[in-house]
Amino acid sequence: MLQYKGGKEMSKAKRILAVLLSACLATGLFYGCGGEGATQPDAANPPAAGGSAEDGELPPLKIGMVTQLTGPNAFGGHEYQYGAEMALEHIGGEINGRKIEMVFADGPTQDATLSEFERLYNDGVRVFISGYGCIADRTFATMADDMQALYLSLAWDADLIQGPSTYFFRGGANVDDFSRGAMMQAIDIGKTFLGKDAKDLKVALLYTTRLQHVANPMLETAEANGVQVVINEGYPDTNKDFMPIITKLQNTDYDILIPIQGTPDGTLFLKKIHELNYRPKVILAGGIFYDTPNFSDLGNEITNGILTQSYTNPSISEDAAPGITKFKEDFEAEYGHKPLAHALQAYGGMNVYFECLKKVDPKDWDDTAKLAAAMKSLDFEEGKLPWYWGIKWDEFNSNTRAGQMVISEWMDGDMYAVYPDFLRTKDPVIPWEQ
Repeated sequence: MLQYKGGKEMSKAKRILAVLLSACLATGLFYGCGGEGATQPDAANPPAAGGSAEDGELPPLKIGMVTQLTGPNAFGGHEYQYGAEMALEHIGGEINGRKIEMVFADGPTQDATLSEFERLYNDGVRVFISGYGCIADRTFATMADDMQALYLSLAWDADLIQGPSTYFFRGGANVDDFSRGAMMQAIDIGKTFLGKDAKDLKVALLYTTRLQHVANPMLETAEANGVQVVINEGYPDTNKDFMPIITKLQNTDYDILIPIQGTPDGTLFLKKIHELNYRPKVILAGGIFYDTPNFSDLGNEITNGILTQSYTNPSISEDAAPGITKFKEDFEAEYGHKPLAHALQAYGGMNVYFECLKKVDPKDWDDTAKLAAAMKSLDFEEGKLPWYWGIKWDEFNSNTRAGQMVISEWMDGDMYAVYPDFLRTKDPVIPWEQ
């Protein structure tokens, strides 16, 4: 699931666009940014989301999501959409008598995401949850307060939040936590299953340089714990020949291979080592390609026994995540495939919103200041929500109870949670016995 790095830093031009957009909103001159004839929003008195109420009935609260519904990442974008839809279905479409509607928009690029966000905002949407890829969440983090728009981000960017905010919240874990967690779990696996303490553990780290930011915290954590990184191999995205790297792996004594790869390079690498009949003792992947639906298409002879770290994902135990079984069963029945971690992220994020809305009188849902205050007050221990993570915000509105990662293992085309014990749904086989 770890594809939530929505993009690199914005170009100077796009930063200027974001600043102008924010300034226009703050000064009430948004019609000058949105084009001739665009609606001028009033952040202090937002239009009712859904029109005027008739006979005292409140209009539905609209929650907006701009996600990637077209393009190469559409599978993740649709998983977010489906997860949000399923959450709304499970809550019955309303809370305390007021209906809730999801409004989806396609944001395959950063420019499209900004444009669609602007359109939804002009249409009166004031409550948002980020979509797959979280392409523009850094920008939204700087704009939310001026716009008085409540925004729940699921982005994993380490530098997403740069200061306090009233309206912007990060509900998930960040990439540094993920990377440090992967190395710590490698240390635990080394001790538990290989009988090696950290100082005796040897790790090979393999990654495309596009994902250097994922590798760096792993390297720092390894050094801090005395783990020997005997191979630290980065390669460009354009690499097609893995023989030199595989030869180096074959000639190096190591215990655990940690690959951080996308679909094109991961596919080539795994097919090549299978062709050579070479199998590392333990493969503990850093997510990305390794917990996506097309991974199992490589065939059981390649995927069986491969471990992958994810954020919270649908393979975890019902005891740790009450409601996750119903989510999985209903999702597969409705959409025809098992949910990915991405779907659970959106499902869990929507449940956070529902808990927020329960704290506020439905008549006041259009007052985003009251919603933001209710969001800030949420306090849930781990194991109380369907995605396992709890909720407790730090001073920057980053969730401090979203740090627990899960190790899953591929077995005959399915992924099962195997580590840590309290999330486990199947006993691990480490090393994998052919």
